[in-house]
Amino acid sequence: MEIPKARKLFDSGVTEKLQLLDWMKFLDAKTEEELNMLAQKSPVMKKATMRLLELSADEKARQLYESRLKEQRDNYAREKGAVMAALKIREIKMAKSLLALNMPIDNISTVTGLTHDEIEALPDSN
Repeated sequence: MEIPKARKLFDSGVTEKLQLLDWMKFLDAKTEEELNMLAQKSPVMKKATMRLLELSADEKARQLYESRLKEQRDNYAREKGAVMAALKIREIKMAKSLLALNMPIDNISTVTGLTHDEIEALPDSN
């Protein structure tokens, strides 16, 4: 669910106040004033707001958070790169098999997603 769309639903009165919407507004808050307004709604929102403000003010905590976030992003990028490499290897193997069956390069390109030039550059493609 997109937070701006949920906010419009909430602000237009289409839906009842739900904790989920309060949390979405919390996550989407742009100013401390917005956070303070949410904090007045419930003890849970107040606790979350206070903790966020506490962490934001603590340089060490913020650096630790940013460090963890960077590590998560780096891990995601490595995993995505590994998956993409594995898919490319699979596409190449499939293309070689289809070439061995004398399938036209245009059809192989359609099936594998490899370009015409990539297929022609494969070993034993001539």
